[in-house]
Amino acid sequence: VSHGVGTVLQLHGMRYRVVAYGASGAHLAQRLAGEHVRVVGTCRETAGPYSRYDRITHVVGRMSLTSVSEEFSEGSMAIRAANRMRRTLVGGVSSMSHDMRALFLGLVIGDDREQPRSMISDFRSSGLSHLCAVSGQNVAYLLAAMSPLLQRLRRTPKLIAIVAVIGWFVVLTRAEPSVLRAAVMAGLVALSGAFGWGMNARTVLACTVIALLMIDPMLAWSVGFGLSVGATAGLAWLSASLGKLVGGRGVVAATLAAQLGTMPVSLVVFGYVPVVSLIANPLALTVAGAVMMIGLPCALLGGAFSAVEPLVSACMTIPVMWVAGVARVASHISPHGTVNIALWFCVGAWVWRQRRNMARRHTDVAG
Repeated sequence: VSHGVGTVLQLHGMRYRVVAYGASGAHLAQRLAGEHVRVVGTCRETAGPYSRYDRITHVVGRMSLTSVSEEFSEGSMAIRAANRMRRTLVGGVSSMSHDMRALFLGLVIGDDREQPRSMISDFRSSGLSHLCAVSGQNVAYLLAAMSPLLQRLRRTPKLIAIVAVIGWFVVLTRAEPSVLRAAVMAGLVALSGAFGWGMNARTVLACTVIALLMIDPMLAWSVGFGLSVGATAGLAWLSASLGKLVGGRGVVAATLAAQLGTMPVSLVVFGYVPVVSLIANPLALTVAGAVMMIGLPCALLGGAFSAVEPLVSACMTIPVMWVAGVARVASHISPHGTVNIALWFCVGAWVWRQRRNMARRHTDVAG
């Protein structure tokens, strides 16, 4: 929020949206989720243009603050540990520039609070904003990094360890809708593998959506949840067939499948789906994936041992700058309006032609 600090406070089990200025804002800016702080203010019911969003996120009203204490308590043991890890992560890359550090935290734990508006705009215009929202990709990379240890365990201890790692990651990344979707899916995959249920990605996604909507029906109105489910559905239903059409270009097929899955939500909410994302994603995904996999342990190492922090920051700056550069260039060349629509029609025509050629080849072979 311009010239202020916007956050959500919980009072007697009810959530209130707050915008604090001056000293109150400075004190709140230093606090992390789950920490307890004493405030003085006036509560009122939610109203205005953001009231619908407030209801979706279970915010019951607004609070006007008059003062915020400097003293605070750190909350429960799990919250305390998660916040200390987040502070260690930030300290582990403290030599990075402000913008690159903000993007690094977005890639690794989905924390985009410090990203400048110009960077957020670049990532949205280039179709790369999903990189700064924790998803199944982050969970998969985390489990892959832990696999040398997990493989040494037997079935039951391994399952318990996987669920514990996923649960801890949810606490660390603040249980955003996309995080919940990814975590539940990863847990179901682990259960399926441990007990031989043989669930495919489509079944896992369907069970996940049903379970989460039964727990919190308001997720149905969450844009983040809709985009996350749409992208996963596109990958589950379309990536294999598109992969056959585009040949060995697996990243292009996955990008196109995810974009088609999210297109209905993107068009309704944003009114725009950038075709340049089909170029930007293949250029950025591999590098961003490397940052997601090694960034967390490296930053923790840098935070724990200050002597290696400059080296960690330097090593992480290079790939993060690449991702930022791809987003910046792609956003500048991204077409808009009728040109963007025309290019999407060209993509559709190319896919249709590839499908027709494949069907013709199959007919020739059969003949």
